[in-house]
Amino acid sequence: MAGIDYSQTQVQQQTETLQQRYSAQQLMVARLLELTTPELEDRVRMEITDNPALEETTDAAGEEEDVLNEAASEEEPSEPQELDSAPSAEDAADYDDYGDNDDYMPSGERTFREEIPIDAGRSFYDELQEQLRESPLNDEQQKIGLYIIGSLDDDGLLRKNLESICDELAFNQGVYVSLEEVRAILHQIQQFDPAGIGAQTTQECLLLQLNRKEPPVPPSLKRRILEECFDDFINNRWERIAPALSASPQDVSDACRELSRLNPRPGSSLEETTGKGMQQIIPDFFLDTEDELWLNDEHVPAIRVNREYYTMLQEQKKGGSSAQRDAAAFLIRKIDSARDFIQAVRQRNKTMIEVTAAIVSMQRDYCREGYDSLLRPMTLKDVAQRTGYDVSTVSRVTNNKYIQTPFGLIPIKHFFSNKQVRIGGNDSDETIQSGAALQALQALVDKEDKARPLNDSELEQQMKALGFNVARRTIAKYRTQLNIPTAPLRKK
Repeated sequence: MAGIDYSQTQVQQQTETLQQRYSAQQLMVARLLELTTPELEDRVRMEITDNPALEETTDAAGEEEDVLNEAASEEEPSEPQELDSAPSAEDAADYDDYGDNDDYMPSGERTFREEIPIDAGRSFYDELQEQLRESPLNDEQQKIGLYIIGSLDDDGLLRKNLESICDELAFNQGVYVSLEEVRAILHQIQQFDPAGIGAQTTQECLLLQLNRKEPPVPPSLKRRILEECFDDFINNRWERIAPALSASPQDVSDACRELSRLNPRPGSSLEETTGKGMQQIIPDFFLDTEDELWLNDEHVPAIRVNREYYTMLQEQKKGGSSAQRDAAAFLIRKIDSARDFIQAVRQRNKTMIEVTAAIVSMQRDYCREGYDSLLRPMTLKDVAQRTGYDVSTVSRVTNNKYIQTPFGLIPIKHFFSNKQVRIGGNDSDETIQSGAALQALQALVDKEDKARPLNDSELEQQMKALGFNVARRTIAKYRTQLNIPTAPLRKK
């Protein structure tokens, strides 16, 4: 009788664990659905950096399926058993399927990537020059500082050696300075914001950022990783770091994950670089004149589980020591996390395609002609009923996403409307969807630079770039409806 009770308890515990795991996977998919295409690209690259069991590949569909087949045939260690829930190769193939519609094209088969420029104001060089002017340097030192700032690349790093800068200053500017003077002024610039600016190497860039977070003495594990094991860190060979530094794999993993949050491209955090004085809106989908729709994932890295981690796992399974069991458990957690992320990205893309395809199908007349008058009344609930997804899922798919159509870049929210209203402008008097316009305006304000918020004229220009032909006074009216203050009151 006691044995029967024990068996029942065991089944209940297993069921509970599986439910929690499924719930966590759903949460991951939901979060990925909220991301735009550039944000997804950044998220995937961050995950590759955070988890060395995940790697970029040129053939995610074929090679990764082989890896999943290998994993399915492996005998896993008795403790723990996390890998028992790994997807089969057939499951992986299901995730690759975009659906029965042949119009869904994988990335790589389409080549154009149109981007819509939006005036964004100051460049990151302007920001650095302003900080330079406020620094306690004399006129000659200011000239040297300006030359150094102008020599930074788009990432905010100084790739030139200092001897070359000395020579160029003498030849181009008639300023004769020593190497030590240039180095001292570069050190001054490296104190500017954002942290890491002016570094001469990626390693120095990350160390400069770490200096803002913690004292250099005594050296932390994070600092030792950057100073002593930098190549292994940036190449995701984290498993080599623990023995080299006599640290536990978990401590190294935690430290590397924190280091991965540092920015190797500090110039990008100031949003603008030379020659890029315009923000770019990247479409999440492309729609052509033949009603073919495809996801714009051309620049999102294809990923798979790192094969070396399976090899290392087999090696650790051969031994029976406590250290080898700990190492095996660590490897299993990383592999399992990599698989979960791969499946979540696939499910995210599948959901994105299915929901957007339904929207295009329901607004087919508009998608072929581009006239707002052809838009049919449609709500999130209508699309949810059509696709079988929850309304919240449809909302995540459509929020802040854009489709590049033959007649312009259109926010997906533009396809939704409960009613049409007539709005007159200075040069136009056409029917548009007020709900979509309000949503587009709110999105622009949410994404604006809070240090330099957009005024109504700038909002008018950006709305027109998105296909909303509204006058400036209409923008003011929309702001009032959305309880958005004027630009000066939004400045932070």
